[in-house]
Amino acid sequence: MLRRIRIQNHALIHEVEMTLEEGFHVFTGETGSGKSILLGAIGLLLGDRADTSGVGLHGDRAIIEGEFVAPQLEDWLRDADLPLARSISVRREVLRNGRSRVFINDAQAAVGQLKDLGSHLVHIHRQDDLGASLERPALVRVLDLAGNHTSVKDAYDKAYAVWREAKDALQKLEALMRAPSGDVDYLTHQIRELQALRPEDIDWEGLQAELNSLQHASALHEGLQLAALACDAEDTGALTHVESARRALSSLEGVDAEVDETLGRLASVRIELADLASTLHDLVEQKQPDPARLTQLEAQHDAFMRAMRKHQVDRPEALSELLQRLTEQVHSLQGLEEAHQEALTREAQCRKDLHEAGTALTAHRTEAGQRLVEDVLPLLGQLKMPHADMAWKFPPCEADALGMDDPEIWFTTNPGSPLLPLVKVASGGERARFMLALKSVMAGIQSTPVVVLDEIDTGVSGEVAAHMGRAMKHIAMAADTQQVLAVTHLPQVAAQAQHHWEVSKTTDGASTYVNVCALEGEPRRFAVATMLSGDNVTEEALGQAAKLIEAS
Repeated sequence: MLRRIRIQNHALIHEVEMTLEEGFHVFTGETGSGKSILLGAIGLLLGDRADTSGVGLHGDRAIIEGEFVAPQLEDWLRDADLPLARSISVRREVLRNGRSRVFINDAQAAVGQLKDLGSHLVHIHRQDDLGASLERPALVRVLDLAGNHTSVKDAYDKAYAVWREAKDALQKLEALMRAPSGDVDYLTHQIRELQALRPEDIDWEGLQAELNSLQHASALHEGLQLAALACDAEDTGALTHVESARRALSSLEGVDAEVDETLGRLASVRIELADLASTLHDLVEQKQPDPARLTQLEAQHDAFMRAMRKHQVDRPEALSELLQRLTEQVHSLQGLEEAHQEALTREAQCRKDLHEAGTALTAHRTEAGQRLVEDVLPLLGQLKMPHADMAWKFPPCEADALGMDDPEIWFTTNPGSPLLPLVKVASGGERARFMLALKSVMAGIQSTPVVVLDEIDTGVSGEVAAHMGRAMKHIAMAADTQQVLAVTHLPQVAAQAQHHWEVSKTTDGASTYVNVCALEGEPRRFAVATMLSGDNVTEEALGQAAKLIEAS
């Protein structure tokens, strides 16, 4: 249950803190008093989208904190890798700069995690949700929860997933089969072109280096010859002059240390020059023009460049990768007809299995629907619809993740009138009473610990309103539900509550504030009387309010 909620600087709420008990709570107040602001804060606590316009004027952020008693969610916390605790504390901060922060048990968490957690803690039902509650996804969920046929639904889910996979595979093959018939021949031609290049064996950098060298072979050969002669020509080469210098000093070896060092360096230079001259002569032999090799490399280089431009790649290695992909694609296309026949057979079998699973699921939903009729109709009688009748219809539909049926509720409140779709024949008040009766039944099957009802009693009054209040209290007493928090304008509903809160606005002339206070005893009786008679509270209204409260 929601044990405590604290709201700071959210819209017109400066600071509000409430401690809540189990049971049926009502929130009352004049229109525009701030009840929707309070519900908005609860929504933020459950992971609703944040809006900076909700940040008040007393700081740079709105802060909403809540504490939930939910020991059944210990496994959820463990799976989410969040701290375990006896209760779950949630803190939501919405900053004026647009950022939003979430903390669960003092550990920072994602908004998505908060939204998932919130779905296990609180269910909010608004009057404008009535339409969505009668749409296919909501009705299917009601039937599956009421039927408790989890294994049947799981079998359908598995069959649907397998069939979708088979159908997708078949559609892909059929798309390939619709491609032009010359694709295989063209792909084979591309493969042969690439195989002739042998891209997997190419040393692209080496090829470019050798090609560049051959393209400048004449200049290289001439330069190398001149360099070699400059090093070791018999009379004019550098080696001859170095040798002459060495000999000039050799007879003086041992006389002067600095001269000896210079003599050693001349010997080293002579050895290095001799080695360099040898290298230059080798290069003269190697770097000779080779027109045949140049023609071969230019052809190979041009062939690779054309292929890379054609296939829109920027490196030769990509041609090797492309060759592998094209080869796999051709193999796939060559076995296409056989694969298509296999895919057709598999899709047909999977569709048959899906139909059987869908038929079984519809049968279980039909049984669940009948049980719901038996449980809901007596409650409708208590809600002043004694002649109401209803039935579930299950027209077939295209198989999807929800099933192969499109459940509808057919309904009438008039004896002798035919059943017609509830969405077409029920008034707003009748829809509200029907959904409250259905929710009351479902609360005994599966529910969140906290149920929030936002003015779902709009459109009713008098004795019907009293019955609706009792139905809300019944939901709060269900096994899986610990609290019902209802926003209402009806005194008959407010009188049924075990806990009464009044939402109001005050102003100091400069600012307006929303306040929430608990009502007991005489203040509560006065609030109910105000709902009965308006601002002019009479003794008669006070007496009537007391009777309503005592009767609850």
